[in-house]
Amino acid sequence: MKKQRNFIDFRIRGIALHLLHKPLAKLTHEQLYEIAKILYVDGPNECQIWTLEIYKWIYDYITNYLTKEIKTSIRPLSEMFYHHVGEQLLELLSSKNEYIRVNSRNFWCDSKRLSTSSHHRLMALFDQLYSIKTENGYLNYSTNFLLECTTHNPYYNHFIFENSLDKYSFLQFPLTSTQEISNRQQFIPTQMLDNNNNTNYNWLKQTNTLDSINTFTLLALSTQTKKNNIIYC
Repeated sequence: MKKQRNFIDFRIRGIALHLLHKPLAKLTHEQLYEIAKILYVDGPNECQIWTLEIYKWIYDYITNYLTKEIKTSIRPLSEMFYHHVGEQLLELLSSKNEYIRVNSRNFWCDSKRLSTSSHHRLMALFDQLYSIKTENGYLNYSTNFLLECTTHNPYYNHFIFENSLDKYSFLQFPLTSTQEISNRQQFIPTQMLDNNNNTNYNWLKQTNTLDSINTFTLLALSTQTKKNNIIYC
């Protein structure tokens, strides 16, 4: 009986949210803020869907309001309003419902809200889209937003290979490598230093700091070479 009652309550709540979505444009600034405070993002899918639609509309409204830079007595209220609605929308990015997650990500990825420039989007991820409430899901959705930038690249729809791979001929290319350098022990140079020598060891030069050899230059060793093969097309 209790389960049936909850089902009826959720249906009523879903209908109420649907009806609430229609007159949003006619409500005042303060009324919209009061609505945003009483909504919550959990519940069955239908309720979450309409909650998402309401928050999306309110977020765009408050963003447009703040960008006008109207210096009024309700501006502090507007900034609280903005952060609250933004946090709620970020929580919906981690919804268990796939439709709601995708819908939320598409909302944020719009160029009106997140720049298609990788640099500006990266800054926005730190400045606008981080919240303590969504910290557990932050790495997930921030990575998705960065990867989404690639879809705006003019080369995104180009094929990596113009033809199928079976039309390419693959050849063997001899690759020479220095076996002794790649396999030698890294701590041998330090063992060769005099124990009484207080000179610091330079790991970049692999010698002591008084040595004039250029940085990254390897020590002269009697080496053996072997040939490997690498495949390329």
